[in-house]
Amino acid sequence: MFRILGLSALITASAGALAADAGSAPTLAAVSAVSPATVQRVREEMHQMLMRLATSGALGAHPEQVSLTIEEPEQRAIDLGLLVDSTNAANARDGLRVLGATPGSTAEQLGVHPGDLVVAVNGRSLRDLGADDRGRALAATTLRTDIEQLANGATLQLDVMRDGTRLALNGPVQAVTLPAVKLGLGAAAAVASEAQAGDAASGCGRISMQDLAPRQQKLYGALILTIDGVTPGPQGVKRFRVTAGEHKLEVAERIPTSSMGLGEIASLRSTKLKNLTVNVKPNTTVLIAARFNEDRSTRLNDGGYWDPVAWREIPESCP
Repeated sequence: MFRILGLSALITASAGALAADAGSAPTLAAVSAVSPATVQRVREEMHQMLMRLATSGALGAHPEQVSLTIEEPEQRAIDLGLLVDSTNAANARDGLRVLGATPGSTAEQLGVHPGDLVVAVNGRSLRDLGADDRGRALAATTLRTDIEQLANGATLQLDVMRDGTRLALNGPVQAVTLPAVKLGLGAAAAVASEAQAGDAASGCGRISMQDLAPRQQKLYGALILTIDGVTPGPQGVKRFRVTAGEHKLEVAERIPTSSMGLGEIASLRSTKLKNLTVNVKPNTTVLIAARFNEDRSTRLNDGGYWDPVAWREIPESCP
């Protein structure tokens, strides 16, 4: 199953960015743009979430000893609210089977029903696209990528098969901006205090490979393999705290084959690592991406089809 740009994807992204970044452990507080009622609602929903995690055992046998820090930058997100079956390419050979739509979501407003078969998005066919390197249907990746590229207010058209009839479901999409999040649990506050004292003299920042880049600029995911010759870790972490100053990266691209416009030949490309030097300012997060060079798209053997780029800097307190 695959949920297109929904809450489950955001939770996964947050969880992947925990371990290497022992940032500050701020308390939740109102700011000028947020009403006290909103702050209270966030507190209540956070309490309910922690209760569910604790009672389900997700926080371990001793949740009172949890040491956890989460720090996420501002994000742009489009929640289609569509749950489809993308478990394998065979299930999606004729399109993506709809399992459900979140109440009030864009998918529901478009009129998508459980049991529908999504066969095209904005004119692009989703049939017979094969599988990615994990065996999951590329049709779901194509659907997500095409939606991410849409500007606010742009028209989204989903062609679906319903009871043997092809229907074109149209409607506008709206992106929302998710504010930056800082959350410290348990012993994380003590760890943060020690880290802050250690980094105060030289200053620090972060390098991130979270895939937040706008697709309309032909920017896609990238994988940071080394920072200054050292493999960053632990595995699964997407943001790394570094000292302020210049750093040399080894980067690999994660451009979806379906986005290169070359058909299946793009899957045969030689994936070469590339070097990128970035200057990290104090209290700044530098976001890394892979830029697809359309004018050199056929240079698959020497890697000319892409370049690593530092595409955005986000002011964030550090540690």
